[in-house]
Amino acid sequence: MNCRFFLFPMAVLLMLLTILPLSAQSLYVDFKSKTEDASHYGAWSSSSGRLVQNDVQQPLAKINFRIPQSGEMVYSFDVHYEGGAIEDRKGGFGIQVFVDRAHPGKSWGDGRSYLLWLNYDEHATYGGKGFRAQVYKSINHHTMTLMKGYDIPLDSAMLTEEHLDRVVPVRLTVNGDTGEVKVWNPLQSGTYYRFFLDKAPGKGAYIALRTNSMAVSFDNLSVHAVR
Repeated sequence: MNCRFFLFPMAVLLMLLTILPLSAQSLYVDFKSKTEDASHYGAWSSSSGRLVQNDVQQPLAKINFRIPQSGEMVYSFDVHYEGGAIEDRKGGFGIQVFVDRAHPGKSWGDGRSYLLWLNYDEHATYGGKGFRAQVYKSINHHTMTLMKGYDIPLDSAMLTEEHLDRVVPVRLTVNGDTGEVKVWNPLQSGTYYRFFLDKAPGKGAYIALRTNSMAVSFDNLSVHAVR
């Protein structure tokens, strides 16, 4: 047998084996039409090319996207305030990462995962009052707790009408092997906040975007592995 004839298909096979895990660990959605086949709870729809959650009364709105996660992952999207959170003086949004099994409907937790959360609540029952950056640890669909030491006060002066009218870019990395998290500061280019989770999350199969008691829109959702 011609050795070169044998080596060529082997080289192609090895190249495909190298490429496939990369494509399997990447997700990009621009929400110009539907929300794929993502399971969700709340009033989610596509409007003007953005994914919008319109129910300002819903504290547990959530939409799941299937994406394998392992090693260091980059998550990015942009977010815009659409309404609500004025009457009851509370509202929040965040992203749940390294979800092992996503719940398709209403749930407090979302499998085994971590929720990185930005929240404003003048009468808080979870964590401190006011504007906070928080991390919740989900054990299953029913059990999720605010992690001690991960409830950080933020400057409420940032919540101006001018800032609320902006489309804000969000970018963060989470390392499934080490638990290291970096959250980039949208107000100061090139800077980020760095901390470690209590435990390395390992692997995940889903992410979720979540909102609480306000209307929010998202776009340009991108998730990929760092190589």
